[in-house]
Amino acid sequence: MRSPTVKAGVVATVAALALAACANQGGMMPSSPSEMAPPAPANAAAEAAPTTAKSPADSTGPADSTDTPDGDQAQTGDNAMLPLALKTCATTPPQYEWILKGACETFTLKPAGSDFSLGEYQDITVKGLIGKNNVKGTAKVALVDAIDKNGDILKNKGAAFPAYKANGTTYVYAAAVNQSSQLIKPLTQPGKPVLRYVITDSKGFGKDKMCGAAVLTFPKGKPPKWTPLPASGTISGKSVTINQYTAPNGFELPPKIPLYFAVNCFT
Repeated sequence: MRSPTVKAGVVATVAALALAACANQGGMMPSSPSEMAPPAPANAAAEAAPTTAKSPADSTGPADSTDTPDGDQAQTGDNAMLPLALKTCATTPPQYEWILKGACETFTLKPAGSDFSLGEYQDITVKGLIGKNNVKGTAKVALVDAIDKNGDILKNKGAAFPAYKANGTTYVYAAAVNQSSQLIKPLTQPGKPVLRYVITDSKGFGKDKMCGAAVLTFPKGKPPKWTPLPASGTISGKSVTINQYTAPNGFELPPKIPLYFAVNCFT
């Protein structure tokens, strides 16, 4: 059941799941956490039967999820973005609603923030961090991605995942799923990102020069809608880094409700 809807606020902005923009960029961002997440069933884990579908990139065994030790996920500096072996978790839990069958990693989020790193999936690698936040103790967060091709995003109650149709090419979709019972909120610190995404395409981005991100919103009584975040990053080589320095008004990770992102790149 969704919480009451709050009007969109002006933000200076991506995630994760994205954002090398300065903090004074303006734009509209939905301020209600209920608009940024699909409605949760009364008992999400019990209502959704586990899915045993395999990732197209992993045909050797059932989909799985691993929790990298805190020491690995809490890396900083040069070691913070070390690649991880590809893991998948196309099951409920840790996912709910639409199931993404690409790379997956469950990491431990600490109050000071934590890095995340997904293995390469369909030439795409997603890394980054969630910065300072209101978590008490620690919280587990599952991060998954997909490209919405070859059936790598399963239908949700018969409904197909809504594609992000934006300028240029949409390269990757991602979902962040808070596995704890806490409501997670990012906390702004001057000069430090609340969210960072580093997207790498091993084949390169062609002629594209910039990338942006969008979040899937769920307006009350209306179909899901993609809302662009007003941040962007400049492609350097085969990677783009998008930093978000200001926490969008109402940006939250409710317990066991996925937050969906899309990243598109353009000339």
